Amino acid sequence: MTKFDPKEWQGTICGEYRLSMLLGQGRAGGVFIAENVKTHELAALKIYSPGRYAEAAQAIARERESLHHPSIVPQLASGSIRDGYFYTVQEYAAYKQVGGRNDRDCLNLEEYLNQSPGFLEEDVIADLLTQLTDALTYAHSAADLPYGGINPHGIMIVEGSGTNSGRPLVRLTDIGLPAVRTSSDPDDAYISPEEIQGTPTVQSDIFAMGAICHLMLTGAPPQGEIASLSNMRSDIAPGWEGLIFRSLSFSLAERYANYQEFLRAITHVDDIPPVVREEKNTNIWFYLSCLICVLLVLGFAFKDQLRDRFPFLEKVFPSNIIKPLPPETKKEDAPKTVKPTEAVEKEQPTNAASAKPAETKPKTDDFSDIGSLKLVSDPPKEEEKKSDDLLTTADAALSGMTKEKEEAEKAAKEAAEKIAAEKAAAEKAAKEAAEKAAKEAAEKLAAEKAAAEKAAKEEAEKLAAQKAQVEQAAKEAAKEAVDKLAAKVDEAVLGKTEEAPAEYTVKKGDSLWAIARNYKLKVDDIKKWNGMSDNSLKPGMVLKLKEPAEAAPETKAAEPETKETSESAEESGDGTYTVQNGDTYYSLGKKFGLGAEKLKELNDGQELKAGQVIKVRE
Repeated sequence: MTKFDPKEWQGTICGEYRLSMLLGQGRAGGVFIAENVKTHELAALKIYSPGRYAEAAQAIARERESLHHPSIVPQLASGSIRDGYFYTVQEYAAYKQVGGRNDRDCLNLEEYLNQSPGFLEEDVIADLLTQLTDALTYAHSAADLPYGGINPHGIMIVEGSGTNSGRPLVRLTDIGLPAVRTSSDPDDAYISPEEIQGTPTVQSDIFAMGAICHLMLTGAPPQGEIASLSNMRSDIAPGWEGLIFRSLSFSLAERYANYQEFLRAITHVDDIPPVVREEKNTNIWFYLSCLICVLLVLGFAFKDQLRDRFPFLEKVFPSNIIKPLPPETKKEDAPKTVKPTEAVEKEQPTNAASAKPAETKPKTDDFSDIGSLKLVSDPPKEEEKKSDDLLTTADAALSGMTKEKEEAEKAAKEAAEKIAAEKAAAEKAAKEAAEKAAKEAAEKLAAEKAAAEKAAKEEAEKLAAQKAQVEQAAKEAAKEAVDKLAAKVDEAVLGKTEEAPAEYTVKKGDSLWAIARNYKLKVDDIKKWNGMSDNSLKPGMVLKLKEPAEAAPETKAAEPETKETSESAEESGDGTYTVQNGDTYYSLGKKFGLGAEKLKELNDGQELKAGQVIKVRE
């Protein structure tokens, strides 16, 4: 992103406005007081740096200029300038700060609360929230604006004048536009969790209005756990605390679903039950800690007595007294007991050592040593022959045993090899059977998965179609409700409309929008009949409120051309439409019964330009 340098923009002309004083600067760009070079009227001009901020402002610029509501500061102009920068121009609300035309004092909500002598009364808070809700309802029903971004810095409070005498008037300045405040002045308390994740909805505005309600009731935004309002203010209904709790809920299912529910809660705040809080008993831990400390002190004070009575406490309270070691005792050698045999040996004479050792007979069971035997005395010949026969028999038996052992070992080896081969064959067969079964199971699961995905896709398409029908019906119902609400607001704010006179003298505090709504006229018609290029009025100015007589023939002559133009504005036979000047996705979606989002989707979200051919039918 290109770094924004306000010094480079001093004195620059953007469209019909010359930049003068810098009001604020942030990551998105800067805000200047600008002067119209033709009418010399002041305005607030915002410059957005190239990138996502400029693209976001440009995407809704035309929709933003189409809004006409007493609680929304009108956007006068917009356009692109050098190096990818984009600017928007709005009426400058704080007239008194610079000696403006209407001499009205206008502060943002935070400044307004700081200058108030005390807390705002709940009927004033309810009135301000009602105006704010009405403005947001109108804005999102009349134009395709993004949700979110509602905070006290973008809400201006104007002390009442004209038809609103004695009543503060809400005016929104940045609805739908990216903010340009510095990062040192964050509004985290007014940003919902889903807005932080980049997916704001209408409930994101409900979250912000709940935080703004907390600010107006207590003078501070909610921080962490919401404090009990009954402990701070006893002059308000307990239901305000329940309204704030539900508005600031992190769960979308528990939060108010739309503006109508929030407005209904404001008007019936006395019926909302108070919030029941869980009492946390922390005294028990304090008393337990004190008891442990007392026990430790007593233990150290009487440790000697406790150690003598309970020896196992030696490890907890070790003694500092060094105990003497017990005296060493010499071990006396035990008297040796003399065995009888040893006694006999001692009594024998010394020449006994020369006696011949006793003769021992060899063991005849060990046939391996038979050949190495040596007889002490030569046996007779018959005995020698018997011994030779015995040796021969033993050798034959030994050789037979050895042969049988070898045959047994060979048979065991062959049996082991056969068992190993059979085991390998069985393992191979089991492996092939398992692979075959796994393959069949996988194919079956794949077929079931494909069938389930197909069924899910069909169900999703069915639900999407039902959702589209429900959304269309909801939009129509919402528009009807908004129209009724706007009519009630007009009747409450402007009073009963009268038939438009031929001429009208402008009074202090009048605006083109108020005059048009009062006499059921269009702002563009009044400007056309009076040759006006902008919406500025001056006290004493005489306005024509009826079409001049000389314009009638021209209107009749232009009827065929208008008819032809309207015919060309209809859908062509192939489901396409040629874009005309002033067309928007919202107006065309309403005209062809598709909705702005569906129309954007059919045309890949491309920007509309006059003469462009777009799709208006699937």
